[in-house]
Amino acid sequence: MTRRTFLMASAVAAFSTLSPMALAQQAVDPAVGGAFQVISQNTGVAAVHMALLPNDKLLLSERFHEIPSDWRRFNADGTPNLAWNGDLAQALWAESSPIYQPNKNLGDFFTDACEFDITNDKFEMKNYAFDTQQGYSFCNGASQLADGTILIAGGDQKWNMPFKGKNYTSDGRRDVRIYNNGVLTKVGEMPLDTRANKTGGDYSGRWYPTVITLPDERAMILGGHKVYFKPTDPLVNNPTYEIFPAPTPKNLTAPVNVNVLAETFPINMYPISYVLPQSGQVFTLAGNRSATINYANGGETPGPSLPEDNVYPRSFPFAGTNWMNPLTKANGYKATVWVCGGTNRTATPDGWDNANFTRHWWDNCSNCAATARCYHTNPEDTGATWVPEDMPIARSQPQAINLADGKVGIFGGSGIGHQGGDAGVGYMAREPTNKAVIFDPTLPVGNPKRWVVGAEATVPRLYHGTSVLRTDGSVVFAGSDEQNYSGENQRRTDPYELRAEVYRPPYFAIPNRLSLDLASVVPKAGYGQSILVPLTTPAGAKIAAVHFIRYGTSTHTLNIDQRLVELEILKWGKDKVLVKTPANANIAPPGNWMLFAVDNRGAPVVQAATINLRAANAAADATWNEADTVTPEPKPSGSKDANSGAMGVKGVLWAVVSAVVGGVVAFW
Repeated sequence: MTRRTFLMASAVAAFSTLSPMALAQQAVDPAVGGAFQVISQNTGVAAVHMALLPNDKLLLSERFHEIPSDWRRFNADGTPNLAWNGDLAQALWAESSPIYQPNKNLGDFFTDACEFDITNDKFEMKNYAFDTQQGYSFCNGASQLADGTILIAGGDQKWNMPFKGKNYTSDGRRDVRIYNNGVLTKVGEMPLDTRANKTGGDYSGRWYPTVITLPDERAMILGGHKVYFKPTDPLVNNPTYEIFPAPTPKNLTAPVNVNVLAETFPINMYPISYVLPQSGQVFTLAGNRSATINYANGGETPGPSLPEDNVYPRSFPFAGTNWMNPLTKANGYKATVWVCGGTNRTATPDGWDNANFTRHWWDNCSNCAATARCYHTNPEDTGATWVPEDMPIARSQPQAINLADGKVGIFGGSGIGHQGGDAGVGYMAREPTNKAVIFDPTLPVGNPKRWVVGAEATVPRLYHGTSVLRTDGSVVFAGSDEQNYSGENQRRTDPYELRAEVYRPPYFAIPNRLSLDLASVVPKAGYGQSILVPLTTPAGAKIAAVHFIRYGTSTHTLNIDQRLVELEILKWGKDKVLVKTPANANIAPPGNWMLFAVDNRGAPVVQAATINLRAANAAADATWNEADTVTPEPKPSGSKDANSGAMGVKGVLWAVVSAVVGGVVAFW
């Protein structure tokens, strides 16, 4: 049997084993829309927070599996739960259900975190969450630091959480921790709120903050609230930032006030924030208002506000998604920030103020429809404004990823409702939007290939879904805890999603993709330094672009760590190219970056190298022999790259092979 015959037979056999739903989901030509594949049934935890680690591993953390607060008759200490909704049948069902029990993957210790090995489909639970040093990390903000370690700031509080005959109490809102080589260590503590006029307990720390790694290798911890969402109590707001590390006993600078966060309370959690490539200052968007923060002197410059367009403010819980377009030589390494999707004001809000006989502007709206509206701005331009544009699918709470070929993928989310709510409670979001959308920022508005609807995911990713780009150029998804809607009393059959799925973009369908000589790539580099990008075959003349993509950290539709930066190609050789790293840390903040080379068909290499980029890594430029120089080749005429038309039966068969046997890429 020839290889071609074997693969065709395998694909046909695969067709016979797939359900009609799976066939429908995989029917999109992978050369146009990519393909999804579930790669794990058990990631260890329901990944509310995700960070990419070296060697194809993920740091994941979750919220504890417990009965929703208003379904619970009693607190853990046996006292009556004043928040119970009075539905006895619902309470009895939840108390006896296997769903609302501690995570089935817990062993002898109580934790909310694990390290997941994607390649080997294995997880290792991490014992840190309730020791004497650290608290619950659910609702944290995280960022990759210059040395590749992960900074985790803030979290949540939990009292009397039962596990194996013991009740655990913890408060992680003030903790600053670093995850390094499998160990999470507390390295700082945010200040305690000592104001005498606060009521109802300890208001302190940060719940839903954003963390940003700065060009000077420190990290900004920005915004969040001091307790669980209490929108009528301004004392819970934390409209400040702190910077880690600092030469103080708590390892943090004193908090600095941020006007845009003060003005947009209570819809100002997880502010969208990016280091700007020209100035190195921090752009932030909270609610519908933006500002630029000069952390060097504590200054703040107001930026453009989003229009009042009958869409809720773009911060949690009404957020869509966001990204920064690739920074390239062609666009002068100029920032273009996008916000996309969110929640329309198309229904009556859920809340009700009995005292004033009115609803608040920030009340939940579980029946509100998602919006397809996007806006983009160039925040470093004088007189910057927000420019509207619609994507093909309306979606609330999706996730956006910078792909290895320079495009942007938009995934997951819901057609109705928004973020928020207890796990398993179905009222916050429904009608999953499972189809991928691929956005090409290089094409003009109106070009039909600027926005392309792609393949459909198997697993819905609603509230608490996460995703990052992997070094093989695929996107990995995990988490979500409000799917599997059963329809009975708005219950979910199993809200704590443990499956992992990958999306392989259209470039996976391009045959004979090139490979880097990974062993010969420098493991670290400084700024403005020339380095070699070696290939395993004599195909250097085919390289059309080389770029860095930063390791990502993902939660609540944010993935602020990720950005794509094009590297200037200085020379082409027979089996290599010579490139220059980004000029400074404003353009490319320090940390671990994936190095991708893309050929003249638009196909990235099959595996990126990891390079740690920071000023301290500065080294001599790579040497180059002019005798090795060759002329780059133009794009081959008639090539079927990722932007080509449909590939018919071959494409469908490829999708089935990919879905069933792990992503075999073959054409015949």
